[in-house]
Amino acid sequence: MILLSNLPRLVKTALASSRVLDVGGWHNPFHPATHVIDLKGYATRRSPDTLTPDQPERFSEDRWTVKDVCDGFWPYDDKWFDFAICSHLLEDVRDPLTVCRELSRVAKRGYVEVPSRVREIFSKAWAFHLRAGQGRMPEIGFYHHRWFVELTPPNGLVFQRKSHQVAMSRDFYITRWELRGKLTEAESGLCLWWDGELRAEEGFALSDENLRQFKRENLARHRRPWWHLLALARG
Repeated sequence: MILLSNLPRLVKTALASSRVLDVGGWHNPFHPATHVIDLKGYATRRSPDTLTPDQPERFSEDRWTVKDVCDGFWPYDDKWFDFAICSHLLEDVRDPLTVCRELSRVAKRGYVEVPSRVREIFSKAWAFHLRAGQGRMPEIGFYHHRWFVELTPPNGLVFQRKSHQVAMSRDFYITRWELRGKLTEAESGLCLWWDGELRAEEGFALSDENLRQFKRENLARHRRPWWHLLALARG
């Protein structure tokens, strides 16, 4: 989870709900959830990495469903859950549209969080071009993610396949030096509090010009004042 400022509201909402589903919660279990669905089993859950160490687990082994969430119909009735959370899963999976469809079917409302598209083209490494010139290309975004995700109001998400071409040209990615600093939490994460219906669609393949335009617009939007370069230069 990137947007930790949303966590108090998430906990409050979940604790006020009778049935709460955590989708893909194995890695960072959300203890206020009453049910979990994940490819990994209950016994392997990463409890030390929980999002909510101050909360006891409301779920149990018999409320933990082992399933590939991309495979289709989840074993829950329509709108059975009062609330569902799906944090940092959709950008990874092969079929986020199916996951969103099932989220919308089984829950009355919910919360989705993914990295922002601008975070997926940003490299936080120091001396980016020096390292790249030495053959040690720093990571841009998160190499293992499959999708760029953006909002399409109301209650909608659009998924566009990530392309390795982002790392092929300085026209497509943003370095720490260009930004004159790091991205903030709010800039790095994207969230949607949805109610009633969660819509999702796959966007068209991104052209080189789209990638250039996205960088230009977001560099202009997020770039720090020039004097931030002094702090960067001092390390």
